[in-house]
Amino acid sequence: MPRSSYWLKAIGPAGAVSLASLLAAWVAIGLAVSGSLRVSVLFALGAFLLDMLDGFVARRLGVSSEFGRQLDSFIDVINYSLYAAVLVGFHIIPGVAGWALGFVIVATGILRLIRFNIEGFTDDEPIKYYRGIVVCHLSLCAIVFLILTELWPDAGWLPWVAAAALIVLSILQLSLIRIRKTGRQIWWAALVVPLAVGSLLWLT
Repeated sequence: MPRSSYWLKAIGPAGAVSLASLLAAWVAIGLAVSGSLRVSVLFALGAFLLDMLDGFVARRLGVSSEFGRQLDSFIDVINYSLYAAVLVGFHIIPGVAGWALGFVIVATGILRLIRFNIEGFTDDEPIKYYRGIVVCHLSLCAIVFLILTELWPDAGWLPWVAAAALIVLSILQLSLIRIRKTGRQIWWAALVVPLAVGSLLWLT
């Protein structure tokens, strides 16, 4: 089989959506580094929505695979863990403390995703559960605190509240608490929409 055919088959339509999600997240990271926060958050939220879509596409077309699961997990490190770390290190808590926290976010995110790839879901049919907080929660939490710190730049206590929340969530990624896997994307959309509106109205 030609190499191009191998990759086309391995990636497939669901993997293509995952790569589109990665592209959106990569643009979001670049924009965050350059200080274009409003557009960065919008791209990050777009990456989040595409990440939800890839699983739907895989199930709808019946093309779920081990390759797709591994691809999705590796991309999640960029989409969520790295993006949250960049927001913290550059904007929420600029400096050494912020980058130290960013390392914790990325490291715990990688460890959590490795565990998931090895163990999979806690399967109590017909309901499936994740072990530990899902990585996207840290990214969404970082976006919330980014908006809050832009709204109230003089609130010196706010970065430390953000740090405490992100440390707790990072630790909970490695815990054994069970988080129900839900197909109710409407609830996630209900969270993404106000964040998008907030970024448009208040971020600079």
